[in-house]
Amino acid sequence: MLEPGAMLSIGPLHFSASVLSVVLALLLYGFWIKRVEEKREGIQSFLQAGSNSLLAGLLLYKLWPVLEAGKAVWLQPSRWLLYSGGAYGLEAAAVGGLLVFALQAFRGKWPLERTIEWTLSAFAFLAAVYSIVVKQYGVETEGWGWVLNGSYYLPVNALHAGVMVLLIAMLTFSRSRAHFVRRERIGLLLMGIGLWAILYVTLSPTESIQAGWQSYREEMGLAAVYAGAWLLLRRRG
Repeated sequence: MLEPGAMLSIGPLHFSASVLSVVLALLLYGFWIKRVEEKREGIQSFLQAGSNSLLAGLLLYKLWPVLEAGKAVWLQPSRWLLYSGGAYGLEAAAVGGLLVFALQAFRGKWPLERTIEWTLSAFAFLAAVYSIVVKQYGVETEGWGWVLNGSYYLPVNALHAGVMVLLIAMLTFSRSRAHFVRRERIGLLLMGIGLWAILYVTLSPTESIQAGWQSYREEMGLAAVYAGAWLLLRRRG
């Protein structure tokens, strides 16, 4: 596993462990969705949109230091090959990629339920692969877990990976059941992703939670769990 913030070099290009996990996750997701989706209509356009979004995000991530630093980098073009990311670089890449994806979905007029299910399942792969590739330090423990500066911390990414891998396995199994409709699979995805978000808040020492209040991530996680349970358990009309 790689340390958070680790940088990998491929020739003159430098990418973070986060970018590597995104590329691996999308490759695995493309392989998976083509084999579990009975009706393959629209899969290719969805995957193409994902590839275009990834390319746009990577390009923005690579060029972000140029946009952020401005004149200092423009005067030394050789530095364009050496730097990528920077402050808010990953966030900018994510927003740019999502905008490209949303534009393609709008133009293609994709069915809403199918788009939601495929997007949520792609996020499950992203979360699972990231948790497997990158270490995440949780709360401090007594003598076990990841070691950092002589102290031990809960390997919270192992728990995250377990939740998401179990979710993907359940989602794969549910597709083999003819009576398990798309709406119920969306509910299952929402519940799993919501639980993942709650675990992140509960076990991450970087999350500051005021007494008597919940962080916005925990609120979103709880909302996803409730919405997923409603979709999964409500009676069919």
